[in-house]
Amino acid sequence: MRTNTGRVEWRTTYGLQDYAQSVAMMEARVTAIRQEKVDELVWLVEHPPLYTAGTSAQPTDLLDHDRFPVHETGRGGQYTYHGPGQR
Repeated sequence: MRTNTGRVEWRTTYGLQDYAQSVAMMEARVTAIRQEKVDELVWLVEHPPLYTAGTSAQPTDLLDHDRFPVHETGRGGQYTYHGPGQR
């Protein structure tokens, strides 16, 4: 049964959100979108300081390995910083 409306939902979450939990929520949303159960979502969310490592990231590229957690991703590219104030 199709329940999506073709609209885009906007959501703002205040406060710092755990990165891994946020990714799990986004992955579940993608599954529901593909099943046409929900609309697409633009989610404004902030995380504690962290790096995401793309498929081209090399450990030697980071100057301070212990400064922030690193989360492996399936996207292309190298390292990207994410932190408070970025949405």
